Amino acid sequence: MKGLIHPPDRTIAFLRYYPTPQGKRRRGNQRYDKVYHLVERFDYLRQHYPKYLYKDAVFGQELQGVQHSAIKHTYQPKESLRKLIELDERDALQQDVVTFANILEQTARVSPNSLGISGSIQVNLHGETSDIDLIVYGRRAAQAVQLALRRAHLLPEEGISGYRLETYLPVYNLRWSGSGISIEKMLLVDGLKAMHGVFGGHHYFVRAVLEWDEVHEQYGDSKFRQLGRARAYCRIMDDRDGLFTPCRYEIEAMKLLEGRFDVEIREIVSFRGRFSEQVRQDEEAIVQGTVELVEHGKEKWGRFVLGSDPTDILLPKNVL
Repeated sequence: MKGLIHPPDRTIAFLRYYPTPQGKRRRGNQRYDKVYHLVERFDYLRQHYPKYLYKDAVFGQELQGVQHSAIKHTYQPKESLRKLIELDERDALQQDVVTFANILEQTARVSPNSLGISGSIQVNLHGETSDIDLIVYGRRAAQAVQLALRRAHLLPEEGISGYRLETYLPVYNLRWSGSGISIEKMLLVDGLKAMHGVFGGHHYFVRAVLEWDEVHEQYGDSKFRQLGRARAYCRIMDDRDGLFTPCRYEIEAMKLLEGRFDVEIREIVSFRGRFSEQVRQDEEAIVQGTVELVEHGKEKWGRFVLGSDPTDILLPKNVL
């Protein structure tokens, strides 16, 4: 699933695994391969399953989604973690996931019901080198987990660490190789993130998601229209939602370096987890991405949307 706002007849969900006899991953007698880049996901669906592509009138673009009548099973992250904990026998990665979740529960003092799992391990398509993908629900729990992980990065005995150059290359190649920014500069940002790092020899990502009672917008409250690409300097005025997926940063004092628009651009948003914890309040930053017009009632403003193009960036200005 992508985002917290969905049309009434379908769920916005982007392809991640597809069946193929040559697949490197296996569940039962079926083999699958993983697709990461958005262009490849759209191309595959356009060729094989065009019914899962549609033009969304609210978001103003083509999206991937599944009509409710076509959904056979929904994987619930909290339930998936509970079932994993209850297993009598676990493989090495499953055990590391349970151990990692227990550490977060104890050190952050959050309820077990605040945590869930996602990614390949949730759908039993993981391998020995797969990542650990956890979800923490709710603003307070997410902030507590972030603080606990910051502390853990300073305590080697926990076995939790931030990225270092020797562990960061696979992450850089997957997330940022098309950005034009060097691995050394990207590590200056990703290496400081608490919700991303290494545990038990695996890369981990803890995705923070708001609880439903913390979401105050419904589908159709706002409408969006793409205006074009842009690059700009800005100041981060509010990063409180930068921890979450989707993430959001309020900005001001913008200087457009590329692109021209007759609308005030007030915010940066992304539905991709790699842009969480990317910049902090009061930092000067450089941003490059797609600008959208937001119409909410009689009010209009612009926003940068990041993640659909490999050249999208958001970095503190001093990194460049």
